[in-house]
Amino acid sequence: MKFSKLFLVCALAATSLSALAQQETKTFIYGGDIYSADPKNPHPQAVAIQGRKIIAVGSYQDVLQQTGPDAARLDLKGGYLLPGLIDSHAHVAYAGFQTVTVSFPDGMKDAAAIEKFVADNKNNPQRDLNGVQFYSNLNLDYWNNIPLLSAVFNAPEYKNTPVVLAGSDAHTGWANQAMLRKANLTDEVLDNTEPGIKSGTGLTADGKINGFVAEGAWDYVLKAIPPVDDRKIAQGILAGTQEMNRFGITAWMDPISNVRPLAPVFNAHPGREDEGLLPAYTALAQAGKLNAHVTGLALVNIHSTPAVIDDVVALREKFSHTPDVRLSGIKIFQDGVIEYPAQTAKLSEAYLNRPGYSGDDTLDKKQFCQLIAKVDAEHLIAHFHAIGDRAVTEALDGIACARQQNGDSGILHSITHLEVVSPQSLPRFPQLNVAASMQLLWAGKDAASTALIDGKVPAPLLKNLYPAGDLYRHHALIAGASDWPVSSPNPLLAIYTAVTRMGEMGELPPASEKMHREAMLQAYTLNAAKVIGRDKEIGSIEPGKSADLVLFDRNLEKVSIEKLRDANVVWTMFAGKQVYPPQ
Repeated sequence: MKFSKLFLVCALAATSLSALAQQETKTFIYGGDIYSADPKNPHPQAVAIQGRKIIAVGSYQDVLQQTGPDAARLDLKGGYLLPGLIDSHAHVAYAGFQTVTVSFPDGMKDAAAIEKFVADNKNNPQRDLNGVQFYSNLNLDYWNNIPLLSAVFNAPEYKNTPVVLAGSDAHTGWANQAMLRKANLTDEVLDNTEPGIKSGTGLTADGKINGFVAEGAWDYVLKAIPPVDDRKIAQGILAGTQEMNRFGITAWMDPISNVRPLAPVFNAHPGREDEGLLPAYTALAQAGKLNAHVTGLALVNIHSTPAVIDDVVALREKFSHTPDVRLSGIKIFQDGVIEYPAQTAKLSEAYLNRPGYSGDDTLDKKQFCQLIAKVDAEHLIAHFHAIGDRAVTEALDGIACARQQNGDSGILHSITHLEVVSPQSLPRFPQLNVAASMQLLWAGKDAASTALIDGKVPAPLLKNLYPAGDLYRHHALIAGASDWPVSSPNPLLAIYTAVTRMGEMGELPPASEKMHREAMLQAYTLNAAKVIGRDKEIGSIEPGKSADLVLFDRNLEKVSIEKLRDANVVWTMFAGKQVYPPQ
């Protein structure tokens, strides 16, 4: 669609949608292609809404008869209408917070380029975090050239200036010598600290700390940055929500809701006093400023005893009284990341460059079983970060234990990321009622799926990276997710990559893992609603559900996959109100 035509459609839509401000006005929506995500009625001709709710769905005449002659009319003018899209794993507050920081550009190959970038931001107030120079969203390629970072940020002029560079994966970072001193992470301290800190700290050839930190060691650095306040968190949530609405997203699961941005997460043991993002989310919702449904999860340490779930239940009771925000479960880091140099994913075979090491092996499986059983018994969602095949197996074992102890609780638990999954694990997903929350934008060929793991991860484990096709054929419920800000929140880019397996370096084999676009549309609508525990309220265009709708400028089921990728959102509606473009 040419820009002028798209602008006209947007203008007409905005004019028509202004009538929806009258809360109890019935509105008859027609004149385009509709995908409802309701298997019983996938392609209705018309929809009617009143206030915040959908009141009728069906044929043109039937819906018109139900709304009556006085209803307002909203002509879709040939556009393509879907339910509001849903992201089953997105750190929206953290991503929004990044908008008030300085992002570190990709591809700076020499000191002069970095020094120019730093000089250009010398007076940028977003760079300073209470005396720390902080740069976000660092491409992981920089970890292959740590001496370059050190040459710039450990130069004499930085002797007393702490600098932190945060990796785009949210698991890794780099700190200069001034920041390491501020964090009290020195060579002497490292000799006497816990194994998790040691294993996550990068060393030079002569055994000195080089500034690279992963997970537990990254936590160590983050502890030295003063806490982000509720005002900045709210700013981040609003900025993140606007971006989600721009892509047609009206709901998500925020998987670490009880921890503030830039606070430790990997070795943390949050308690009931740790409320994190929840006060800001709730206040915005109560003020009518949060244009989304949010399911929050409380971070729980993998080594916690079952007693910690009492704290989560207390948080649920405190933060589940606002309809659009509720705390509904827990998130556990079952492992870390597979890429070099962190290599904290749990594998079934040893890393090739680290003989005898396949990721952490300290899990107390009996205690873990009881932890997950208590989560399930309290009707909380258990949501697991699992990259490696051994981590996936551990998570499934924990859920199997819960099912054995509690019977079928009816709670849909979920595992996210799923880069490497053993063939033996595939049938266990439907058997145990476990969903696959997948970031399929990652399922293309790029540095992360090649250079950072080739020759370091055993070849048999690399044959079926992100096995969406295998999981789908085994009848696993697959939900769309972005892990934003780790990658773009745009669902169309993820759908394109899921269907083609194409990345910046070409196609990621095998072709058998490609997904059908219809399955991906379901993944970002009703399936994702099930994963976040809201399928009775959202996820499909059905009477009684929230009037969350998104209009695209082309039919996503019929256009070529390349044209799907480049489709534009004309408008996004949340609870009967246009939220994008802002009115």
